[in-house]
Amino acid sequence: MPSSIFARLVEKLPSLGGEIFPFHLGDTHLDPPPEACLHRIAWDDRGPSLYRYAPPSGDPVLLAAIVAKLSRKNGMQVSTSHVQVTAGATHAFACATRALLDEGDEVLILSPFWPLARGIVLSVGARPVEVPFSTELYSNPSVDPRALIRPFITDRTAAIYLINPNNPDGKVLGQAELAAVADLARHHGLWVLSDEVYEDFIFDGRSHLSIATLPGMDERTITVFSFSKSYAQAGLRVGYLVGPESAIAAIRKLANHSIYNVPRAMQRSALAALVHGEKFLASARDEYVRARDLAVAKLGIPCRVPEAGTYLFVDLAGALRGSEQVIDLLERLAAEGILLAPGEAFGAAHATWARLCYTAVPREKLGVGLEKMGKLLAKG
Repeated sequence: MPSSIFARLVEKLPSLGGEIFPFHLGDTHLDPPPEACLHRIAWDDRGPSLYRYAPPSGDPVLLAAIVAKLSRKNGMQVSTSHVQVTAGATHAFACATRALLDEGDEVLILSPFWPLARGIVLSVGARPVEVPFSTELYSNPSVDPRALIRPFITDRTAAIYLINPNNPDGKVLGQAELAAVADLARHHGLWVLSDEVYEDFIFDGRSHLSIATLPGMDERTITVFSFSKSYAQAGLRVGYLVGPESAIAAIRKLANHSIYNVPRAMQRSALAALVHGEKFLASARDEYVRARDLAVAKLGIPCRVPEAGTYLFVDLAGALRGSEQVIDLLERLAAEGILLAPGEAFGAAHATWARLCYTAVPREKLGVGLEKMGKLLAKG
């Protein structure tokens, strides 16, 4: 969070009393698929193997299931030597940047973006360069993505980081947009770090395409996936990445020396979700569409209808009082139990924005919170 005052207020919320609406969280109120619940995993597998080390690259059965999923759903024809299981997408991205980047390298981070991306790039001595992107595509769908990205490329540029579908604004990049990014990456010899953790929640007839499947991109793309968003398993911390064998070999060493292996019980739960979770995904997708539509209808201020994901990304400039700053407005809402994530965390160009997660609470509570929020904003 960009404000320590806001962080302190969030810490004090339990003592404020009243109902809390945690719309700042990037999570879901849904439970995981029943077959993937940890207590069931522990009951079904009471042998000693559940409590032993797993192979550092990942449980072989899970790796095989991931390879099959990548072929079936993503169009990636890979082997287990191209895949590394990680402690969530955050760990995957951290390992990838450390393996691929040198100190002083620049990473073009297409904005708005997942907040931790910037800090992870900085942690390896590289420089994050924010590139206004998906909000530009929303405003002008015919714009050439190359025209948005090319002015930021220098002789220090090493990689492009993109999120598809996007967190926070739900933009889905189609064939044309991805082909344009791929063209730049090939021409300038850049890596692409593709965050695709929201692949399963795309709405209104749109579809997901992995940039690694485009011509010449499998050799220069690291794609990150997660069980956190797809299967409501954020607390289990299981993700994975896929890429060229040589890069994965380097990433595997970093994963090995940072966590050694993801706990086997968590991997078994992820495996159960992958094997049995299609019905859950369909049900969750339907629920999230209803929640999205409710949030858009009740928000009370104009916003873009997200094409995917679990968030509204909203410009609050019109709701400010006089000389009030957005952080003041967010603190005012927080004092009434309504928490939003400050937009500045998602890119410097979004200082007047905020992210609202419409899946963090059931729809009934979502509606109550949005009505309360609407009234508070109207008083502005």
